[in-house]
Amino acid sequence: MNKMIVGILVAAASAVSFADDASEASFATPFTHHAVLQRDCALPVWGFATPGSTVNVKLDNTTLQAVADGKGRWKVEFPAMKAGLGHTLTLSSGQRVFADLDDIAVGDVWICSGQSNMAMNWHGGLTRGREEMEKNRYWNLRVFGMMEAFSLDPVEKYGRPAEWQHANIDTVRGFSACGYFFGVELLKRLKDVPIGLVNASWGGSAASVWMSLEAYASADDYCAQAAKDHLDRIAKYKAGGGAEGYAKRVEQWKRDCSEKGSIPAERPDFGDAEWESVKMPSLLPGDFDGCAWYRRSVTLTAEQAKGAATLALGPIDDADVTYVNGVKVGGSDQWSLPREYAVPEGTLRAGANVIAVRVRDNGGSGGLIEGDASKLQLRTSAGAVALAGDWKVRYFPFDAQPFDAGQIQYWTPAACYNAMIHPLFPMAAKGAIWYQGCSDVGAAERYDHQIRALVKDWRSHFTHSGAFPFYIVQLAAFQQTHDQPVESEWAKMRWTQMKLGETMDDSGTVVIVDAGDHNDIHPKDKKTPGERLARLALARTYGRKIVEAGPIPLRAKALKDKVGVAFKNSVGLKTSDGGKVRGFQLAGADGKFSFAEAQIVKDKIVLAVPEGMKPAKVRYAWDDYPDCNLANAEGLPCGSFELVVE
Repeated sequence: MNKMIVGILVAAASAVSFADDASEASFATPFTHHAVLQRDCALPVWGFATPGSTVNVKLDNTTLQAVADGKGRWKVEFPAMKAGLGHTLTLSSGQRVFADLDDIAVGDVWICSGQSNMAMNWHGGLTRGREEMEKNRYWNLRVFGMMEAFSLDPVEKYGRPAEWQHANIDTVRGFSACGYFFGVELLKRLKDVPIGLVNASWGGSAASVWMSLEAYASADDYCAQAAKDHLDRIAKYKAGGGAEGYAKRVEQWKRDCSEKGSIPAERPDFGDAEWESVKMPSLLPGDFDGCAWYRRSVTLTAEQAKGAATLALGPIDDADVTYVNGVKVGGSDQWSLPREYAVPEGTLRAGANVIAVRVRDNGGSGGLIEGDASKLQLRTSAGAVALAGDWKVRYFPFDAQPFDAGQIQYWTPAACYNAMIHPLFPMAAKGAIWYQGCSDVGAAERYDHQIRALVKDWRSHFTHSGAFPFYIVQLAAFQQTHDQPVESEWAKMRWTQMKLGETMDDSGTVVIVDAGDHNDIHPKDKKTPGERLARLALARTYGRKIVEAGPIPLRAKALKDKVGVAFKNSVGLKTSDGGKVRGFQLAGADGKFSFAEAQIVKDKIVLAVPEGMKPAKVRYAWDDYPDCNLANAEGLPCGSFELVVE
């Protein structure tokens, strides 16, 4: 009788014990074999299990318990650990082991994020460092690549397979090249500290997609209204019949778009006297999406008009249809393809000839994007005729595409944050590197507000030890070099990025103005930005005694008939090519800039002030693709800037 009672009690106890067991349990996104955990700070480990169930989480010889909440999420926090290798991480419940992860490292974890220049990998045709990437293997450098994903709402679980891997050509071929070279340099200098890199980036993405909707709304009044409009569109989508109603609206939108620009502007006798003028080649204005007609009249001699010819316009983003004297000579929807169209014999005539180009741009920047204006030519049998300069233009903007809350895109505010950043929280990390901004050129002031909001947002969610450094890559030189001072939106963005790095706590900006490409927004040299990011991190985060960056402007001061410019990191100030200093401009009260003669005097720049000018502002490298050559003793360049003369 006693044995029976004991048996019943044991069975009951077992039933209670197993009632708490998880039928399903898993680690969250950042925890796989070969993972890197952040050293020297509290270590959150979390995951998912049956709601209400108990899980055991074991890191080496320390076991912690957690109970999954009503949404099935559990979390534990281990004490800080020093850098090292050979750790294990196990998840179990009762008698069942759900995951037994080995080869866990403790070191420094860096988030690599941004748009295409951060996403660009070995497949992008790298120049510097390509062979190094192919032959080297690093056991202590580990990479975690998140595939592109977006979501309307924040998600807890990353929806695609991802795992930590040791760095070798097989594992880094598709990983951020900029991030890789950053990690390699840190690994070499920090010696015994494993480095973990998490790549979460997407080509073409704006800053707005990488922060929470709440952070986006806090950036400025424009963003607050845009966030409200975003939520209103979701409500209208649901009220408008959801997916079925959306399908009807988008079909009507497509029909409306196809009608935009449907005017006979290809005809030579079409009147364009009231159209505005624009210097070509050039981008379409701001965030314009739609159609644009460009027209140019060219006067030819009888000899030039005789025979066939070739019309060269360079790449046109996104698509074009091109006419000469009303005759269609070509068209393409490949945005990066240089346009070279055959003009049949008999098309040209002595006297006036009209070139008409209908351009369609569906998103991002667009237009005639050739960086070298001299390449715009009409090549006749009697020689080439230059086509750069004044053209006539008329714009036909598209109406906004109907919003589909069920099929949002990566350019939707918070979309990439929701799917690619939020699943990482509250991961412990050292900091972040950021290569982004091309998609925000033309809105530098708003970009400043958004990046500050983004950094504050990330710092509030990632676990870190005292600081979460955020290092920015300044945009490279791109497109045209002008022979006279211009108002360059690319230079304005570069200067905005530098000011962000110098005014936010625990931040910095690296300059790569010397590593650009006239015709490619994706420079093939990703080793230079990676190494310069590492240099900045080693100096500012790790306290290494190295020159952190190139000259960073501090102030400009009037000195009788000269202006003196002082810099940080200016020891051994020199020109990169050994020639005279190039790239400086001065403006008086009228705001009109002119190139200024500059000399290096004791690690400062002294500018000669033109007679009669009271200098008000000084600029350097203020062009899309600036002709500039100022550097310090380390050969690190100075980037675009504008200062008020004191």
